[in-house]
Amino acid sequence: MIKFAHLKQRFDVKLMQQEVERLESGLWQAHYNTYHYEGGWTTLPLRSINGSVENSISIQASSLQKNMAYKNTSLLDVCPYLHSVISFFECEKMSVRLMNLNAGAIIKEHSDYDMNFEKGEARFHIPIQTNADVHFFIEDREIPMGEGECWYLNLSLKHRVKNCSNTNRIHLVIDCKVNEWLENLLAKEAELREETAGEKEARCSDEDKIKIIRQLRKMGTSKSNELADKLESGND
Repeated sequence: MIKFAHLKQRFDVKLMQQEVERLESGLWQAHYNTYHYEGGWTTLPLRSINGSVENSISIQASSLQKNMAYKNTSLLDVCPYLHSVISFFECEKMSVRLMNLNAGAIIKEHSDYDMNFEKGEARFHIPIQTNADVHFFIEDREIPMGEGECWYLNLSLKHRVKNCSNTNRIHLVIDCKVNEWLENLLAKEAELREETAGEKEARCSDEDKIKIIRQLRKMGTSKSNELADKLESGND
């Protein structure tokens, strides 16, 4: 199991910051998992379900309904450099968001359901604005992410964040479907972590959970989608 990977690729911080500044401040939305954080945590979708600027929810590709697909939002039209950053990843992209953690805010310890390379979906973080007083932990390991760097993070493991600084932290967060290109990319620099017996048992339970979520999505009713959302967020 890959715990994290610090890629050699670097991106132009100034260009990313300039484009973020051009985006309308009124479009930022509070993160939908309100029980996961304290303080301000907002998102801005660059690629979302059906390309809606108002939809910042991230859903697993396996749980998407037939009439749903990830598409670029109109915001990318005014962000050519961010568009090129996203295009660096030669694989299918799902949700792509700017995520802003306000000064003094915290993200409580939690796990993102099945968001890991081994299950076929990988999440990358590219810090656009950050500093040494922002602390990101996966389990008990602090991940010191710098501006312009690119990190794969296994967020199905327990993780937490605390912004102890006086400025906001902004990351570009890209969810990808794993393919051969991505496998080769992560094979170069990755820290491995052995799966415990308890995690192996939990993984088997998660596979049953995935099957239930897929069936609920296929039903297509508002109630079944609501139940599927609760299962995916872990609020069940």
